[in-house]
Amino acid sequence: MKKAKIGLALGSGSARGMSHIGVIKALHALGIEPDVVAGCSVGALVGASYATDNLEKLEDWALSMNESKIRQFLSFNINASGFVNAVKLQKLFEHTIGLESLTFKDMQKPFGAVATDLSSGKEVWLREGSVHDALWSSMAFPGLFPSVLLDQRWLVDGGLVNPVPVTLCRALGADKVIAVNLNADIINSYEVIEEDEAPEHPANAIQADDDDPSLWEKTKSGFKKAFKMISADGSTVKEPKSLDVISNSIHIMSSHLTRSRLAGEPPDVLLQPRLSDVGLLHLHKSKACIEEGQACVERLAEEIKFRMGEPNESQEPKVL
Repeated sequence: MKKAKIGLALGSGSARGMSHIGVIKALHALGIEPDVVAGCSVGALVGASYATDNLEKLEDWALSMNESKIRQFLSFNINASGFVNAVKLQKLFEHTIGLESLTFKDMQKPFGAVATDLSSGKEVWLREGSVHDALWSSMAFPGLFPSVLLDQRWLVDGGLVNPVPVTLCRALGADKVIAVNLNADIINSYEVIEEDEAPEHPANAIQADDDDPSLWEKTKSGFKKAFKMISADGSTVKEPKSLDVISNSIHIMSSHLTRSRLAGEPPDVLLQPRLSDVGLLHLHKSKACIEEGQACVERLAEEIKFRMGEPNESQEPKVL
């Protein structure tokens, strides 16, 4: 009897995507090695790293991240290019993780990424050519990364149309699909929190003449406009930060879209790590994300083995 091909569909979810690493490691520990991989957004990054045997390098990088290092990738030039300095991040992935100059032909297993055509709104499957172009097209999160011009089309994050690419996995030849949804518990309402009252001019702040504001005052004002919404009634109520509003708005949409698509195109196994406390750029929480990815698989280990078929007892599981 021909062995069924197992596909792994890795969903979108920004920093929560590091849990995909834990999922893959735990699957290997069960003796389950996916034959094909499809990824959306950060899922495409992890999937490409896995399909080129660079997953360990990605994990080392993720575990090295702290809040100070994350800030090095932020750009305060708020324009269409997004909040993140994409050039810096791309160079890091290309040189440190080992994804530079790769093509899909270099992959050790079939791989595909999902992006969105900004003009038509259609889903785009990227399965040939430059892996670099495919990854950054799939990861072009609105407001965070710049859109990518590829084959005369402006492409953005695939999570806008297919957050968990089960269909692409099957198109790549998978008979059975394990899907990972990172946004199952991301929808949280914001509490209304009163800001602590503080003096308008702290004692150690540089004072400015009313007619000639200092650079400090201009800078402070700019940061407030860029990263903090102003209450409509002028009160001191603390409101969500701009990045949080952008990311949560998209994640709410993605969450509802994911439910709809998974209902019509169900995987054989659906994994949903518990990651509600991990925000858009919380890469400093990578260790916890990876551990939760592993735990998620372990909680459903018997069901996964049943759905995928028990591995051959003589076959040693590959440990990552």
